Amino acid sequence: MIDQPYIVSLVSNLMFATRIEAVAQAQQVAVVSPPDRLSFLDALAQGARLALIDASLPDGAWFDWVADAKANPATGHVPVVAFGSHVDVALRERALAAGVDRYLARSNFVEGLPDLIALAVRQTSDEPCGEELPASAVRGIEEFNAGQYFEQHETLELLWRAERRPVRDLYRGILQIGVACYQIERGNGRGALKMLDRAVRWLQPFRPACQGVDVDRLLADAARLRNEIERVGLNQVERIPHRLYPKVNKVADK
Repeated sequence: MIDQPYIVSLVSNLMFATRIEAVAQAQQVAVVSPPDRLSFLDALAQGARLALIDASLPDGAWFDWVADAKANPATGHVPVVAFGSHVDVALRERALAAGVDRYLARSNFVEGLPDLIALAVRQTSDEPCGEELPASAVRGIEEFNAGQYFEQHETLELLWRAERRPVRDLYRGILQIGVACYQIERGNGRGALKMLDRAVRWLQPFRPACQGVDVDRLLADAARLRNEIERVGLNQVERIPHRLYPKVNKVADK
């Protein structure tokens, strides 16, 4: 499981692969390069924000991979961008026929790469943020705020697994902060820090708010808790008072 937003890259050319890695890293986005069809489909289904494909890959298997992905409701929503020669019209037409959402000339791809990645992360995060929280999310947040950290994990994990859109990462980020609190109660400072760091990466794309959840406030509370863990020491975290544990607030609760 990848602990931050990520994109999929099917690129063998070292120059392009290095450029993709550098741009993604600058935006705190991970890059995965699945070696086969099943790994490709799984990477998309598990929450990839974007797939980038070098259309000139020698074996051409990716055409079928993309066609399969676009035919599957669990993966068809992930935007796929291919790039290649601007003069190879046949390659462009074949790529579009397979289901890629955009085909770019190599020079345009390199120039527009930062915006491609930023837009994919932002759009996939923003699109469902105007919706109401699902009932199971409301229940999980109530459990979270009541200090029922094991229960909130069970509730929100079911929702996270059922939701296929990137908003699933909002629920994952919340539940991982709850798990951090659970670890603190049991004296596991190292585990708590690990969960907090993961949660921050998942929640960042949903700032300042999503589905009524005040994400900025939750991140600030998580940062305060992290500082307190470091202040008291990893072996003394059970001393941290519950009043310093984060709460999930609605934007209107400010």
